[in-house]
Amino acid sequence: MKAIPLPENIAALFAFLGGNDLPAWLVGGCLRDYFLAKPPADWDFATPCPPAETGAKLRRAGLRVLETGRRHGTLTFIWREKHYEITTFRADGPYSDHRRPDWVSYTDCLEKDLARRDFTVNAMAYRPEEGLRDPFGGLADLERRLVRAVGEAPRRLAEDPLRILRGVRFAAGLGGELEASLGRAITAQAASLRQISPERVAGELRALLLLPDPRVGLALLAELALWPYIIPEMTATVGFAQHSAYHYLDVYDHMCLTAANAPADLSLRLAALLHDIGKPAVFTLDGKGKGHFKGHERAGGEIAGRALERLRFSHRLRDQVVLLIEHHMLHLKTLRPPALRRILAALPPPRRENLERILLLQKADLLASRYTAASLAEFEDFAAGCRAILDSGCSLDIRDLAVDGRDLVALGVPPAARARTLAALLDEALERPELNRREILLARAAALANSESSRRKM
Repeated sequence: MKAIPLPENIAALFAFLGGNDLPAWLVGGCLRDYFLAKPPADWDFATPCPPAETGAKLRRAGLRVLETGRRHGTLTFIWREKHYEITTFRADGPYSDHRRPDWVSYTDCLEKDLARRDFTVNAMAYRPEEGLRDPFGGLADLERRLVRAVGEAPRRLAEDPLRILRGVRFAAGLGGELEASLGRAITAQAASLRQISPERVAGELRALLLLPDPRVGLALLAELALWPYIIPEMTATVGFAQHSAYHYLDVYDHMCLTAANAPADLSLRLAALLHDIGKPAVFTLDGKGKGHFKGHERAGGEIAGRALERLRFSHRLRDQVVLLIEHHMLHLKTLRPPALRRILAALPPPRRENLERILLLQKADLLASRYTAASLAEFEDFAAGCRAILDSGCSLDIRDLAVDGRDLVALGVPPAARARTLAALLDEALERPELNRREILLARAAALANSESSRRKM
């Protein structure tokens, strides 16, 4: 292959390393992304020099070196204020912990180093002086959008079962497919995902969901029966017919399309993927053959919350996802302003941000259904109405009222009745915003206090 036109800073780094007698190759994902015309997140290097020699040469060249990965032959160096990793060519021992090799042996053979890698698209190396080394056909597989294991697929997956999910993610990222023997090995070894920590599984699910279009990967998770080892509750949604005029997809495919429709934000994508996960649990079929899913948003929020907790997602993210799922049906309930104000009042702060995220989820959901121009226009009216209420500055919270607890103390309202009185005043202001005036609320609070006092005396 002819020389690759590298970015200026990487070409300069190659020249710097060569000038300091440190032979280096670009390896792994940076080449895969480069050939896909995607900006690599990191540029990683490999060298035949042992770690001690590599570190010594980098330090003599005046660079700062970090030995965070020294056990496995990896050093991090800082050049022009950016971090780069360089790893000595190696062969790996057994993977007892299903994540890292028990030991590594260093080698000066590039092909042996490439042979230890997971998939052919990650097993290429490039050096300007010598061109591309691609002993396993990774570039051809990239062109075919094919994910294929280096060597025997069962062995590669047994070393680190997380490669099951990585293979699915790479296929999704390529918009391609898994090579047949790799697909069979994944099916046969799916249960080995139980050996992987929840955090690592969550990391792969996160990376898959944040792809521009995750549908290929999500389809593979169902096709290869991997959900029992990720979120078991998803299994019930696969192929679950909705028996609804509003839907043309089963529950699972509808959720996958909703996820693809949502912006590439983790909480939104997770909520979109899980928003109907509660449907199988609450499904009923009436005498006309129509399906009903009453309360599925609440059931789905509970299921999703448990699942995200098992996967060790942060509490903050879990709460965001549950909030979105529990509110994804709001626009179907009413368009009357008083009811909308009550809906918005129930949203936790930050109210505007939460509203906008709910609207994004609802639109993604609508576009994954059998929608019409009229239903889309109705949704946009709902969204506009919600935004108009927030923009109006009307009271949606007790703190927005023109009176507060000190006013109730001055009126002589007993401590036990103050919270109830403020809640009643807010309820009236939600129904009629024009009532949120100090003189009106003080009169209403006095009337409510007198009424309660009279009841106690009876």
